[in-house]
Amino acid sequence: MASQAFPDISTTTRLANGTTYNYVYIEPKDNKPFILFLHGFPSSSYDWRHQIRFFQKTGYGVIAPDLLGYGGTDKPSALEAYRLKVMSDDIAGILDHHQIKEVLAVGHDWGSALLSRMANYHPERIAAYAFLDVGYWAPVAEFDIDAINKMTEEKLGYSAMGYWHFFNAPDSAKIMVENLDTSVALIYPADPKVVRYHFCPVGATREFYEKKTSGPLPAWISPSEIATYRNIFSAENGGFRGGLNWYRAQIGRLNATDEKDLPPERHQIHSPTLLVTSAKDYVGVPAMQEERMRPFAKDLEVQNLDCGHWVQLEKANEVNEILKKFFDKHQGAVAVGKL
Repeated sequence: MASQAFPDISTTTRLANGTTYNYVYIEPKDNKPFILFLHGFPSSSYDWRHQIRFFQKTGYGVIAPDLLGYGGTDKPSALEAYRLKVMSDDIAGILDHHQIKEVLAVGHDWGSALLSRMANYHPERIAAYAFLDVGYWAPVAEFDIDAINKMTEEKLGYSAMGYWHFFNAPDSAKIMVENLDTSVALIYPADPKVVRYHFCPVGATREFYEKKTSGPLPAWISPSEIATYRNIFSAENGGFRGGLNWYRAQIGRLNATDEKDLPPERHQIHSPTLLVTSAKDYVGVPAMQEERMRPFAKDLEVQNLDCGHWVQLEKANEVNEILKKFFDKHQGAVAVGKL
């Protein structure tokens, strides 16, 4: 959580709707713009640690929230709060609080979905978009997880999102927090193929937990970093329930209800866009991410890195340089100044 991981550069703000967000906040230098970092599941602002310190040194401003349900931010139980429209309004509210007109932005995993809705609901606030691992997610009038798993089974030979059923189950949060060693082994596997065989197929995630599987850490994450992760997702700090509510809201079609009213022109991204894919991610399969984005992002640059899902951790230096090059190129388009 931001207040614990980054006590010298974090702040807390209560928005007009009563929701409190905890986030990293660094003022820019030399008239550079802010970069907004949106994390995924199960994560927090802590998973941007390599990017936060890197861009702080380069003079960019940084806003990296613990998103709703995570870290030091509120964790409401009502699924309505986890609608992507509501949360995109929250992010705009944070920018309003600091009187920031426009930012550069990067999302990973569910953060990419939220960044997608920023493009749909608040496009005037983002000058350039960077999607890591998971690409732009266009609005949908209907959402059917079984149809998605059937489609990926046909295209890839396996269902890529079978784990959604486990995450939607009423006992998943309890199982995950009571078996943190297994959660770590599944979320941060040393071998990315663990995801292919024990996360993606329907029923495989529950079986992984039932066997109380554990495993070695990958070389790119340290025991002390895992200790911080375990603290962030401990039962005392709310566990995984808030993060799982993002899945439950989507499966419950709460987002589809909002998105069916978006006009087609709001589906398009009209600003420069970057997609950084992960060659060994069996959920965010690179070819499928690019294929999904091309019709909606006309000014699209694509980079592929040889790594698993946690690209910003496993390939931190490469990601930092790719992002810097992209943002340096487009920082001049940002409307710098106060509202």
